Amino acid sequence: MILLRKLLFYGYTFMLLGVGASGIFVAAWELTRVFGIPLAGLDPRVRATMLNQYRFLKSAELSFGLFSLFFRERIFDEAAVRTLFVTMVFLGVGARVFSVVVDGAPHWAFLAFAALEFVTGIAMLTGWPAPKSPASPTAGQSL
Repeated sequence: MILLRKLLFYGYTFMLLGVGASGIFVAAWELTRVFGIPLAGLDPRVRATMLNQYRFLKSAELSFGLFSLFFRERIFDEAAVRTLFVTMVFLGVGARVFSVVVDGAPHWAFLAFAALEFVTGIAMLTGWPAPKSPASPTAGQSL
């Protein structure tokens, strides 16, 4: 289970890093080719606003990947940091589920992403030995 947990964690982390970083630089291509949004037909201000917001969201995706990479040991060892990571994963899954309910079913690939994200969150949430607790700053001190 530890190997599967690490495989899911690192796969998810590197996906966030790759998709987030690339999306910042190829936003127009991605929106046009992957999502079929005809950017050329939009009013220039609407197009710029959409690209601006899309790049911002991709930077948030990249940031989550960087957090996951830089704090990977603490995510695996400390309950509070792991809880934050799992919460962030499930917020993304929840947003995808909400979108399916409100907006309808997306392309199957995005349903697969949601399933993999959910499995990653469950794997990171379950089956852990007791996590290390950060030492209390007053441990061993008398008042």
